[in-house]
Amino acid sequence: MKYYISLLFVATIVGFASAQQKNDTIKIQIEDKITVAFGEIKKDKLVGAVDVIEGEDLLHSSDYNVESILAGQAPGLIVFEGSGSPGLDNTWMRIRGLSRGGAEDHPLVVIDGIANRTLSSIAIDEVESIQILKDATAKLLYGSKAANGVIMLTTKRGYNGKRKVTFFHEYGIKTPTRLPEYLNSAQYARQYNQARINDGLSPIYTADDINNYSNNPSVLYPDVDFYDELVKKSTSFQRFNAQLIGGSETTKFFLNLGYVGENGLENQGKTQEFSRLNIRGNLDYDVNETVSMFLDIAGRMDIWDRADITNSDFFGALSSHRPNDYPLWAGDVGDTDNLGFSPRVETNLLGELSRSGYVNTKNYYAQTNLGMNFDLSKLAKGLTATGYVTFDVFNNVAIGKSLDYSRIRFDDPNDLSLITRIGTDKYDDNESRKGDNSTQNLGLVAKIDYSKAWGNHDLQIDLVGVNQTLTRKSTLDGPTTQQDDKSINFGARVNYTLKNKYTIEGSSSYMGSDKFTKENRWGLFGAGGFAWIISNEDFLKGNKTINYLKLKGSYGVMGYDRQGAFDYLLYRDFYEGWGNFRTGPQNSTVEFGWRAGQIGNPDFTFEKSKEYNIGIETSMFNNKVDLEINYFNQLRSDMPVRLNNALPDFLGELKPIGNFNEVSNSGVDLSLSYTDKIGDLNFSVVTNVIYSKAVNDVFDEINEYDHQNRTGRASDAIWGWLADGLYQNDADITNHGVISTYGDIIPGDVKLLDITNNKGDNTIDQFDTQVIGNWFPRVNYALNINLEYHGLEFYALGQGTSGSDKILNNSYYWNVGENKYSVQALGAAVPGSVAGASSPRLTSLSQSHSYRNSTYWLVSGNFFKLRTAELAYNFSERISGKFGADKLRLFARGNDLFAISKIKKLDPESLNSGVTDYPMFRTISLGLRLTY
Repeated sequence: MKYYISLLFVATIVGFASAQQKNDTIKIQIEDKITVAFGEIKKDKLVGAVDVIEGEDLLHSSDYNVESILAGQAPGLIVFEGSGSPGLDNTWMRIRGLSRGGAEDHPLVVIDGIANRTLSSIAIDEVESIQILKDATAKLLYGSKAANGVIMLTTKRGYNGKRKVTFFHEYGIKTPTRLPEYLNSAQYARQYNQARINDGLSPIYTADDINNYSNNPSVLYPDVDFYDELVKKSTSFQRFNAQLIGGSETTKFFLNLGYVGENGLENQGKTQEFSRLNIRGNLDYDVNETVSMFLDIAGRMDIWDRADITNSDFFGALSSHRPNDYPLWAGDVGDTDNLGFSPRVETNLLGELSRSGYVNTKNYYAQTNLGMNFDLSKLAKGLTATGYVTFDVFNNVAIGKSLDYSRIRFDDPNDLSLITRIGTDKYDDNESRKGDNSTQNLGLVAKIDYSKAWGNHDLQIDLVGVNQTLTRKSTLDGPTTQQDDKSINFGARVNYTLKNKYTIEGSSSYMGSDKFTKENRWGLFGAGGFAWIISNEDFLKGNKTINYLKLKGSYGVMGYDRQGAFDYLLYRDFYEGWGNFRTGPQNSTVEFGWRAGQIGNPDFTFEKSKEYNIGIETSMFNNKVDLEINYFNQLRSDMPVRLNNALPDFLGELKPIGNFNEVSNSGVDLSLSYTDKIGDLNFSVVTNVIYSKAVNDVFDEINEYDHQNRTGRASDAIWGWLADGLYQNDADITNHGVISTYGDIIPGDVKLLDITNNKGDNTIDQFDTQVIGNWFPRVNYALNINLEYHGLEFYALGQGTSGSDKILNNSYYWNVGENKYSVQALGAAVPGSVAGASSPRLTSLSQSHSYRNSTYWLVSGNFFKLRTAELAYNFSERISGKFGADKLRLFARGNDLFAISKIKKLDPESLNSGVTDYPMFRTISLGLRLTY
């Protein structure tokens, strides 16, 4: 704990920090309003915890996906990237850590007031702002799916003013950050021979084989570097965007049109191509003094054109096809007709790219909001009402051809004319549908707002009702429809301020869910909070150091029933057909039997989230320093789990699902900013830090040994064996005195510890596992720098993690069985020469004592990445005017330029990138922005 407190302190001192915007707009003044669930509230009257990310802050990055750009942008939001697949954003996000312990705890995404939408459906240039709703008071009105936190995105709208037109273009190069390295055929043959010798088997590769692999590679002795042959060193992308915004007193409009194009890394055959076209129009129209209307229409089309092999299958083959499995071409040099064959993998990866057919996938997104605003001040001053309906459609259609191709197998190494052709070349076929899925999202929202200020009093009341239905269908293998995801919520929020010093707020939410019986289908939940503006007290007024100081706190209880964590009809009993038996004369009659398929639980109901937040906000030294610190504590109770251990076994083998488990998650998040100028140099620096830890308070379990209990331990615990290096020799094995249920132990194996030796069997087995680390970072932090000097701007955002571990257990590190061997195998221990080995002895067996999760494979998962760096120049009006523009901005950008980590061979953020999926990318780009 001291380590994490020290890290927070150091990050605070080092960070100084600023507000992730340009100097002239960097500070959020206390008079500014913060967008919360279905409303806005003045910042000084906010009792909850909300992070604000302005849309302009996202435009420094060359990434075109909203999710990945959010990494490091806010203290309460934790973002990890997964891979660089074209057009796909494989990120995952958490708000304030693992609120449910790591299972189904992703946040709710709300776009323009409607949930069941995805950030991937939004173009970056459309974003006005993003609010991260962290505490109960901020998110309660979004109902039973909001307990994990809410990412609330608002798109841009028009204004009453001069029309503005902006054109943007960017072109860039993307190179993999790290790609795995594998052995060539000769190296592999030597190491695999050693693996067999280690297992007491005879080697299969002769000295002549190894010599031929090394010096005379041929169709019989192939030496194929699949990454070098089939993966390009880099790929390119480009973006274009045009935007029109403006309006008059009665009509306000925003129009955005964008395009993204990107190529894949495939070097031969059909290279993957990705294109995205998006359009959005937001229109506001004042009918009269009382009524105004708004219409938002957005659409997007994503197109992928690739060979009939998925990205994961392509990279999975690259990392598993051995260099000596088969030659790409089976004929003489220059023969590009006959493909090679391997009985081990059967396919030819070049054939998969060039002759397997193709798939053309299209994703269509459409979002529509239609609503009316009513100014009812004639009835009561400050009274307004809003109602709107939304209808979204998503459709995924994949059409393509699956073709076959032949490969050549050589039957006699002494006579290359004796061959067998495996498979049949099929050059054409009818197109078939490979995917057809659709999603429909219908939402209805009605709300009434009332605000009044008189004397020393300020009152704001918000009432809202929301009804949403999400429908999913698939027609690929016959029409199938998932259960509709329905939710309804009625909420109220009252915020009262006295003397502009003391604020209290109360809110309630009446949540409805169709996942429970009628008796349990509704739940009433609430939250409350306070804020004390200490700087408005007489003893701090006029203080030259502290310009603003606020103490705030909140507490609330929310219900949770999000799909994924909660299935439907768990309260009902179900029976299923189970076998048959025969009766009657000569057993001629067949009778069918039934058995219980599900034991229902009629008492099954909402999961509960009890949360409190205590925070301090301050601005100091002539508003140059801004600081906000929040302590949070969340307790999840009544979490659904199959009651395998909580209920006795005499009730039967089949157990119902009930509300049982509990997880607590607590921590601190902090943001600190410093803004100033030195002469003509304007600068700002910002740091944000979050520490969080989730613990299993109640867990359905019965274990023979206390050290294997989950209760009371971190929910992100990594379980495995304690290891004490490698066995050096036979004497070391004898002295250790254990056997293993996972195979014979010989010198060079990992020395796993028998922590349950009180059983007296001196055996390494599953009972010897315990907590050896944790996979989720205890600390996430970011550092942001903005500099501006006479039109020249520099922006940098670095983000990192601390306090996590990773197990190096993917196929790159575990070279076992007949798998492809990475360069890690060169450092493997050899019985009789173990000292200095960087990995255990090799084995040709698929199961081994050494290759299982243990502290031997445990490394620090900490990393720091330079996420974004941008150097830009804003030309003077004189030069911009020569292009007919008001503003001209040129820029150079870089994304993920470097990473600092103890993990050197693979990307520390995602160890499987480049191994079983697309790698992460380093991006360099140039571009310009013209404003008229």
